[in-house]
Amino acid sequence: MPPKKQLVLAHLERVSWEVMDRYPKVIQSQIRGRWGIYALYKKDRLYYVGLASNLSTRLKQHLRDRLRGKWDRFSVYLTVRDDHMKELESLILRIAVPSGNRTGGKFTKSRDLSRELHRLMSDEDANRRALLMGGKTAQRRQRQKTRREGLGALDGLLERRRELRGWRSGYQYRAFLRRDGTITCGGKVYETPAAAAHAAVGKRCSGWRFWHYRDSKREWVPLQTLRK
Repeated sequence: MPPKKQLVLAHLERVSWEVMDRYPKVIQSQIRGRWGIYALYKKDRLYYVGLASNLSTRLKQHLRDRLRGKWDRFSVYLTVRDDHMKELESLILRIAVPSGNRTGGKFTKSRDLSRELHRLMSDEDANRRALLMGGKTAQRRQRQKTRREGLGALDGLLERRRELRGWRSGYQYRAFLRRDGTITCGGKVYETPAAAAHAAVGKRCSGWRFWHYRDSKREWVPLQTLRK
């Protein structure tokens, strides 16, 4: 495996601001001109987080600007200059929410999963209710799911795994439809009937027609019937 890229090169944590006043040359020798993230504290409570290309200069500025007198200790994390540093700063701001920062962290391209989470939770609730009701309610829910999203959407609709069988050129193939809607065939897991059928027979075919399962009458019927 390739060696992991180091992000944080060195750090100082919870150092008194007076170090900068009493030992300016010492502190400058360590952080002057260095890139990184810094944190300001007031009585051990996080107050402000920032990103700077010159940590020494930025900390001295905060001894005179609007943050003057509002912090008494600081931490610095010397890092490599990386394209992800700005997002790392935003991540810290969103988690810690320091009271001294006027703006919160913003992501430029991150996808908010809240709406998708709500949809998936509602979907799981509908699956559970359909299983409890059984009969035509469960069948109707099953058809809705397979028509809209394919077999992978059967996640949670089956109470147990089911054996599948397929026939081609005098050969019989076996697989299993799992509760999560995936299919195991030959020791591997496939997301769709077509992928599992292709793995079994070695060429493309309609998995919905190729694979059969036993219905309530114990008869082998094609998966296609789940979509009708």
